[in-house]
Amino acid sequence: MAALVLVNGKIVTVDEQFAIRQAVAIEGERITAVGDDAVVLARAAPEARVIDLGGATVIPGLIDNHNHFVRATEHTEVRLDGVRTRAETLDLLARGAAGLHDGQWLLTLGGWHEEQWTGDRRELTLAELDAIAPGRPAFIQAGYDHAAVNTAWLDATNVPAAAGTRVAGGMVALNQAAAGFPDSGDPETRVRDTVAYYNSLGLTTVFDPGGVGMSDASYAPVQALAERGELTLRVLTTLGAGLDEPAAAFAGRVRANVPFQGDQWYDRIAVGEIYSAAFHWDHAGSPPHPSAADIAAATGILASATLTGWPVQTHSVTTEGLGLVLDAYERAEKERPIRALRWSLTHAEGITPALIERARRLGVTVQLRSASVIRASRAPVAPLRLLQDSGLSWGLGTDGTRAAQINPFVSLWWAVTGRSLGGARLLDAPLTREEALIAHTRNNAQLMFRENYLGSIRPGLLADLLVLDRDYLTVPDDEIKDIRPTATMVGGRVVHGALP
Repeated sequence: MAALVLVNGKIVTVDEQFAIRQAVAIEGERITAVGDDAVVLARAAPEARVIDLGGATVIPGLIDNHNHFVRATEHTEVRLDGVRTRAETLDLLARGAAGLHDGQWLLTLGGWHEEQWTGDRRELTLAELDAIAPGRPAFIQAGYDHAAVNTAWLDATNVPAAAGTRVAGGMVALNQAAAGFPDSGDPETRVRDTVAYYNSLGLTTVFDPGGVGMSDASYAPVQALAERGELTLRVLTTLGAGLDEPAAAFAGRVRANVPFQGDQWYDRIAVGEIYSAAFHWDHAGSPPHPSAADIAAATGILASATLTGWPVQTHSVTTEGLGLVLDAYERAEKERPIRALRWSLTHAEGITPALIERARRLGVTVQLRSASVIRASRAPVAPLRLLQDSGLSWGLGTDGTRAAQINPFVSLWWAVTGRSLGGARLLDAPLTREEALIAHTRNNAQLMFRENYLGSIRPGLLADLLVLDRDYLTVPDDEIKDIRPTATMVGGRVVHGALP
């Protein structure tokens, strides 16, 4: 019998029928019934807590299939996800600076860009950051493009003022700069604070693909909290290689480890997104140019993955790079079928109908990202409609936390309107609201081997769901990005906000 029953709501189940119901019953961490009020109430225990939702909309917890979550736990940051104006940005930074302890730096490590602002898009100035954080180093990084700094930062890092007040570099250089920042408190406290922020946005599960500079030690605080039952965000991770790690050494690590040894809170479930950088690492307009030795090395790593039963996800952006990756996947397929392992292409903006057909034959999945929502001028645009109509298994993610913003409702808005936050038209054929929501919930659960646990609201699944402050299915298009959960539930427990 259910101990908690939510009635008089609009329960958007995101099941195969995309059914809309009135009520949902929860016992412990699982959903036990979904349906009309009377039917669900009949399943309730006599002492059950019954909550009248007052017509509020409920959707499954949102899942990000490509979110560098652990990066956001490395430092205390002021996040600027979805901020629309320069003035609002300065206000958030000022409030963030006021809440810092002695010795902490004012940091924003990506997740936004000036192009997302409406109106004035001038970069932040040294004088403005000096006024916001006098005597406290400030480093405000916009995506992986540049960072604005203040006088205290120049002094702390021994960078002469004559060098300028704008730090440029790109992913590797900016990550290296961040690696040199001082420790900002207890690692587990930073994880808790980051998880709370994610829950406040409606995120209940993330797939963290590692990335440049990430090691097993980076995840130790997350794993420790999971083992003690103190996580309120489900974190799935990968086994990845460093940019310069020898292929033979990494292939040995792949063979020495086994996926799916964790639980529903923390688990390592794939190899990637980097496993042979010289072979597959690319960026828009810059395809990879692997040598014969690079291709052989990647082939060896993928053979090790098939031998050990590892799913694989590969960072690949360009059409040329995607072709090379599918060539390698096809070679692996000749040795052992990979369909059941759900190997994936992540980002995949350069995918074409011909490449989709090759992926379909292999059972390969695709993880698309919404990164272009913050920077239309340079970020590649994911072909949402092409993938949606292809029948290929695909899901929607962000590529946050540094390269992109992480608010899932901003991603849903982008997918439905086809626009960037700055107003640029990005997609000629965007998705319907139903298609976008499926891509951020049920489809992602399937990509992560969690379809029997997560992604929809139906009996037997884990009770991860959101009570929203407005109806996702009916609000004006431009309000989708502004939706917030009034309550986020993970495993049947309210972890953000409160039920009515």
